[in-house]
Amino acid sequence: MSNAAIEELKFKLFEEEIKFRIQQAYEQGVEDGRKKYAVDDVMTRTEAMKYLKCKPTKMAELLARPDFPVNREFGVKIPTVMLQQWIYRNTSWVEKNTNYYSKEAI
Repeated sequence: MSNAAIEELKFKLFEEEIKFRIQQAYEQGVEDGRKKYAVDDVMTRTEAMKYLKCKPTKMAELLARPDFPVNREFGVKIPTVMLQQWIYRNTSWVEKNTNYYSKEAI
């Protein structure tokens, strides 16, 4: 086997190794992102505060609202999907001040 053929095989092997390592790094990054940004189906008060980026006083105000989604059957728990729906229902600024929800924008 000639030196050129050997060098070509080395290059192909190196290329495959690089592809494999890039794929591994990508998959690890995706997994890390999932773990970092994942939320549970049900949040505690503290988790909801972090999610909403609010302080204890504001959280207490929200929990006292009759329309705020909270389950007190097994401690103070906030269902994530219901919280997201509540946020959408209570975010009126975008609807009032932009045409984001109009047919023209779509």
